[in-house]
Amino acid sequence: MKSSVILSILCLICGLVRAGDPQPGADTQKQKPNVLIILADDLGYGDVRCYNPDLGKIPTPHIDKLASQGMLFTDAHTSSGVCSPTRYALLTGRYHWRSRLQRGIVGYLEEPLIAPDRMTLASLLKQHGYRTGAIGKWHLGWDFQLTGAERKMLNSYGGKAGGGGKVTAEATDADRAAWRAIYSRQLGGGPLAAGFDSYFGTDVPNWPPYCFIENNRTVGIPGELLPAEALRKNQASLQGPALAGWKLEAVLPALTERACAFIDDAVKKPEPFFLYLPLTAPHTPIAVTEEWRGKSGLNDYADFVMQTDAAVGRVLEALERSGAAEKTLVIFTSDNGCAPYAGAKELEAKGHFPSGPLRGYKADAWEGGHRVPYSVRCPGTIKPATPCGALVPQTDLMASPAKTRG
Repeated sequence: MKSSVILSILCLICGLVRAGDPQPGADTQKQKPNVLIILADDLGYGDVRCYNPDLGKIPTPHIDKLASQGMLFTDAHTSSGVCSPTRYALLTGRYHWRSRLQRGIVGYLEEPLIAPDRMTLASLLKQHGYRTGAIGKWHLGWDFQLTGAERKMLNSYGGKAGGGGKVTAEATDADRAAWRAIYSRQLGGGPLAAGFDSYFGTDVPNWPPYCFIENNRTVGIPGELLPAEALRKNQASLQGPALAGWKLEAVLPALTERACAFIDDAVKKPEPFFLYLPLTAPHTPIAVTEEWRGKSGLNDYADFVMQTDAAVGRVLEALERSGAAEKTLVIFTSDNGCAPYAGAKELEAKGHFPSGPLRGYKADAWEGGHRVPYSVRCPGTIKPATPCGALVPQTDLMASPAKTRG
């Protein structure tokens, strides 16, 4: 891809990054907005109250407020009804089927999906002088540099307790020795290879390793197996290496804190920032903290949606507190529709419809699988409370040469 590739959402909406811009200097840097993309995980079109006032029972005041401060798109679509394809398409501007991913998602321990020379939003903005960071769920593959024996061992521990595979009782000394070797290595092919200056997250929160990853290393060396009780009732999906005392409930709060800290630090730097914040929620593990448990009066998933909304609110509050809100383009969206196994029918029986008026859910070809919430705030450029019914694909966040030619 050529250097003339532009970020279309900045070019067409903000008009601040253009093809042929000179190398960034102090003056040009001041003109460029910060960019914050918040990507919820498995949040249905009807889970956000402003999209579903009649068939929605879950309060989402922070996401609603963000939508009211900018443009609310009502016909926005992902590249697919599941996770990895959307992330690939959003970050590269290409349909996922132009990669090796012809169906489904990037599986456990699979190689990176983004080719080393592929331009991404992060590498593009980095060319224009941005500081780039990713915090949250990656799910686009890593290079763990595994031997055949190591790969076989990591796949041997079983699936969900009570169904879907035998769960191993406890780790052996041989397991721990292998884990020390595996997780002492640098991880290749992740966010740093895709143009991000920094990364913090859990890759896939319901899959091993059950620890955080910072940049290209795990934070600590897992030394035990995730307990079997953590694989029940829409929690983790695969057993595997975990840090001692790992709590699924702690993941979303940690990502929220890191995002706030990134913003606080970034505003002190001379260059504009790009923060890609792919949240792990309300996807499984539906690990609701004590503060939010039971708050919705509906079910655990609805509680987790409320907690997710609060996390978005915390990040936006940090942006406001930093003084950078007026010069930051904020995009909020989801990677696909609500997962039906999270209790969709139970919710509908109680009057909440996760897909709103749409048919289908996550993984469906019907619109409930891929039509998603999508709102954009750009103070001084986008008039508040502006609805837009135009068809909007997430692939167009970044325009490729083919798109810009015509």
